[in-house]
Amino acid sequence: MEVLRVEHLTKIYGKGENEVKALDNVSFTVEQGEFVAIIGPSGSGKSTLLHMLGGVDKPTRGKVFVGGQDVYAQNEEQLAVFRRRKVGLIYQFYNLIPVLSAEENITLPVLMDGKEVNKERLEELLNVLG
Repeated sequence: MEVLRVEHLTKIYGKGENEVKALDNVSFTVEQGEFVAIIGPSGSGKSTLLHMLGGVDKPTRGKVFVGGQDVYAQNEEQLAVFRRRKVGLIYQFYNLIPVLSAEENITLPVLMDGKEVNKERLEELLNVLG
């Protein structure tokens, strides 16, 4: 079963003589149960690819399908819901909202989704994080 399909993904930053192709016509499919590693030297487009797969950065050309759904055929609100419900990116650096507590940073996506916070699970996470 196909869980991810990428078709002719291209990302260009800048214009004219300042143009940089971060990705150039990338296509691949990931089936359920497959393990995939994205490796390459610094500047090769790994982070750019991950951001486009997760709905964070729009491609210049090409398509991304997650679970058969065209990620970028969605409007901004639908895209935000997609990221909140389907995507988990682990960044090299902390990307927390600094004015919120650890508890608030953990519960924010749950509350934004209109769901009730599982207090037991929250306590487990807070204990793990210290």
